[in-house]
Amino acid sequence: MNLQKLEYFFFIENFNSINVDKIKKFKKLHIIYSYTKNSNFKDIINIEQFCKKNKIRFYISNYKKNLNFIKIDGVHITSNNKTRIQNIRNKIDIIGTAHNQLEYYIKKNQGCSRIFLSPLFFTDKYSGNKILKVNKFNLISKSWEQKIMALGGIREKNLNQLKILKISGIGSITLFK
Repeated sequence: MNLQKLEYFFFIENFNSINVDKIKKFKKLHIIYSYTKNSNFKDIINIEQFCKKNKIRFYISNYKKNLNFIKIDGVHITSNNKTRIQNIRNKIDIIGTAHNQLEYYIKKNQGCSRIFLSPLFFTDKYSGNKILKVNKFNLISKSWEQKIMALGGIREKNLNQLKILKISGIGSITLFK
């Protein structure tokens, strides 16, 4: 697997977390903004304008109907969201996150074209027994029809391990900071 052919998804919670110098190294970069109740609309607009200016695809995680005024390229459905997203424009890319086979089928039924399988490596959020590592990741995703992407604990020190995965992209927070 050539790492340069992968798509890179950068998860952010605010505009200030974007390290412009670091993300310019990646060609196929997408930004996923994690929308919460405390999200600042001005922050969302700044990210949208930044993405448009730099030709970066912009996704919103936890999308709500009140965000229809924002021009997004796609929606990210988290693993704990089991409902289908309603009232979105045509040609919006829908991606999801799954931790196991059951969640995969839920994401498939939600209309996801690509699915993150998580967590691949150690993160503070998940205990050691939930980490998939490379072999288990490949076994779980072996028969999946959608494009598979890796998520969780991806850092520069473990990028070489991604070469043996059958993935189309990776998602990370720390890799791009």
